[in-house]
Amino acid sequence: MQIYDIDINENKMETTSHKTDDFPVAIYETILKKNILGFVDWHWHSEIQFCYVTAGRVRFCVNSFSAVVEKDGGIFINSGALHMAEPMTDDAAYICIDASSEIIGCGAIGKKYVLPYINDPSFSFEIFDEDGRAVIDRLKRAHDVSAERSFGYEIEVASLLSMCWKDMLQNRTPAEVCENETYERLKSILTYIHDHYSEKISLSGLAEEIHLCPSECCRYFKKRMNRTIFEYITDYRITQSTNALINEPEMSISRIAYEYGFGSTSYYIEKFKSKTGTTPLAYRKSFPKAGL
Repeated sequence: MQIYDIDINENKMETTSHKTDDFPVAIYETILKKNILGFVDWHWHSEIQFCYVTAGRVRFCVNSFSAVVEKDGGIFINSGALHMAEPMTDDAAYICIDASSEIIGCGAIGKKYVLPYINDPSFSFEIFDEDGRAVIDRLKRAHDVSAERSFGYEIEVASLLSMCWKDMLQNRTPAEVCENETYERLKSILTYIHDHYSEKISLSGLAEEIHLCPSECCRYFKKRMNRTIFEYITDYRITQSTNALINEPEMSISRIAYEYGFGSTSYYIEKFKSKTGTTPLAYRKSFPKAGL
């Protein structure tokens, strides 16, 4: 199943359900060019996440780190880590496995082998290349088993993910720790934007919120996020506006433009098309459930 967009709350935490029936594991494909902006924007979630690239090359950014992962390579992203993914090739795609840490182990096992690492700031991510071949093979097997849904598939998936976890702990290289203050400051900027995206956001107001001067705020954000604050705001507004385009067919394009923070309808259409390659109306019409 392709995820076209990721729902996130006011703290940039992903709210997409990662639970299938009563089994807290979700496995899905992401073809990046099919996402509304062509990439998966910054977010975080409480689940741990394993990804392996099925086509092309993908740049994964985790907190202040980034790495390009090629086909048949993969990455682990720990619970609570802020992350995003963008394509490096037109065909970039990957399989994502999100799971509750309880799948790996609870009770005595969880206390010894899970919780200390979930809360370890030097364990925000792990890259799987040739040395991680066994992990990638298990992730592929987990995907196939989940798709088949044969009797007892949950047991096998849980076992495979547990073995992936064990391999990581044995072979991992601790990452450089991002300073807590820096990480929290970035989350504060994103939270402010999310809370006020429908309003006119001034750089001075945003900078004051995080106790930085405007120039330092811009420099800091671009260094960490690889784009300007106002580019991010525009991207976020466009992403949020798709909810109304798809789910509220009676709402006019003009009303959506103003309610999602754009100064005019023409500006909204211009930015939407420049970012997505299509107009808001054409995007709306591509979804039958929009009623058009």
